Amino acid sequence: MDHIRDLIEIELTELTEWKDRFRKNSFFELVFILNGKGIQSIEYKTCTYQKDDFFLLPYSKCHAYEITEPTTFLFIRFTEHYFKNLKNTEIDYLHWFSKLNYIIGFYDFNTGLYINNNKDKSQVKKLFEIIWLEKEQPTDYSETIIANTLSSILTIISSGLIAPNNFQKSNDDKFNDIIKYINQNIIDEHKLSILYLSDKFNISKKYFSEYFKRNSNESLKEYIQKTKLQIAINRIKYTQSSLQEIAWSLGFTDGSHLTKSLKKHFGLSPATLRKEKKQIL
Repeated sequence: MDHIRDLIEIELTELTEWKDRFRKNSFFELVFILNGKGIQSIEYKTCTYQKDDFFLLPYSKCHAYEITEPTTFLFIRFTEHYFKNLKNTEIDYLHWFSKLNYIIGFYDFNTGLYINNNKDKSQVKKLFEIIWLEKEQPTDYSETIIANTLSSILTIISSGLIAPNNFQKSNDDKFNDIIKYINQNIIDEHKLSILYLSDKFNISKKYFSEYFKRNSNESLKEYIQKTKLQIAINRIKYTQSSLQEIAWSLGFTDGSHLTKSLKKHFGLSPATLRKEKKQIL
């Protein structure tokens, strides 16, 4: 597992008091509470935590815990390049990077993550335990097992975030499925074409544009652009990725192209977004 050691960190620790710690510029951090109680603070907003709660967090210096009962944390931190560098797995990097981009674009960074479904919470707990076991007792297959298990955890998370209730839901179930599919594949240009979508959802190519605009009040191109820009906004605010890197990963020509698009659609500039974040910190 040496070649991915810099791309993922797995740590189990029991704490009675929280202290600031060095964190790499990770794209995501997953936190699972094995035992204990307390208060979690994200960007100065607080919420209680207890056994079996788990959270997905952005890169952020404003992240801390007030521990009221000794707490065992399981941290999994991984960079945006983790899935791209995996070997001996069948995980589609482009598919997962699309999902990760969508999650970071529409995830509520002020409140963390809550899963109320008991079945999902039970499944996630077992999956975290599998990752820790493979980390502690590595075998030739541990890298593959960890990757696929992490993939399963993200599937549960994304199934809640990438859902019709995250946009203006239509009465047309097929349209809701189309939006969900677009969101899940937001950086796969081939799967975002009218030709591909009309064929996949059995809608006439000639009629698809009209059908989409009637249900969303905007064109397919406008929806995709707006979604990518919302992702870019959160990545600029909550990660330390360069503007150029964010632009390329979302299909913009370069940083200048992304900057012009942000100003045109939202009246925002990358410099302003990062300045706001520094002022908060």
